[in-house]
Amino acid sequence: MPELPEAETIVKQLQKHLRGKKIASTVVMELQRADKHIETIKSIKVLKIWRRAKAIIIELGGKKFLLVRLGMTGHFHYASKGEGLGSDEKYAIVKFFLSDSSVLSYTDIRKFGSVRLLTIQQLQQKLAEFGPEPLGKEFTPDFFQKLLQRKKGNVKVALMDQNFIAGLGNIYAQEALYHASINPRRTIAMLKAPEIQLLHHAIQQVLTRAITHNGTTVENYVHIEGAGGFQRYLAVYGRTACPKHHPLKKIYLGGRGTYYCPTCQR
Repeated sequence: MPELPEAETIVKQLQKHLRGKKIASTVVMELQRADKHIETIKSIKVLKIWRRAKAIIIELGGKKFLLVRLGMTGHFHYASKGEGLGSDEKYAIVKFFLSDSSVLSYTDIRKFGSVRLLTIQQLQQKLAEFGPEPLGKEFTPDFFQKLLQRKKGNVKVALMDQNFIAGLGNIYAQEALYHASINPRRTIAMLKAPEIQLLHHAIQQVLTRAITHNGTTVENYVHIEGAGGFQRYLAVYGRTACPKHHPLKKIYLGGRGTYYCPTCQR
């Protein structure tokens, strides 16, 4: 499932292809995954595109906002004038026909994602559900430590809770815990202050590196310009041995498969 780095990558690419253009018209192909009244968007300019947690927000003129959730396999396809969607055509959820005759489509093979048209009040309500951004200026080591003091339970499960911290998912939670040398089976109460500092640093370092490589493609994730590249740098996720060549163990936490190194992570 796309996480913060994948959403951030797509935002940057959408900014390049969309910002300043007008959406001439739209067609909704899948009513369960996209609002029908998106088709009322006509001759409206794209003002801004940003990310919150794993979600993508496209701000339009007229104080309208598109909230895009990628789900497991959602992605955008951009076609210049005269180009088609190819094999993606049958998975299209919604198409945006732009003023320069190019076409942006949101496609989703497994149909867990969505595109919603919201007012500013509706958008604020949705975004308020997310926890703090792990790459935000306010997300300091001290802030992280105080945040953890208000949370109980397993550390890895907590890191994936979008109401607790925004944008982290199964891949980057595992990677951060490895680089912080923390066993994912541990509870938050067991963590010592130096370990929390290491985990804070690992979270930010892993996310930043993943953004640099346009995210991680291990199954279905693709961005507008191709696949991610961070899968070449994964330490434990989907691996059989860690970077120090110790064998890894796979367990299940919160219903998700979790790889870790019993030797490196204590």
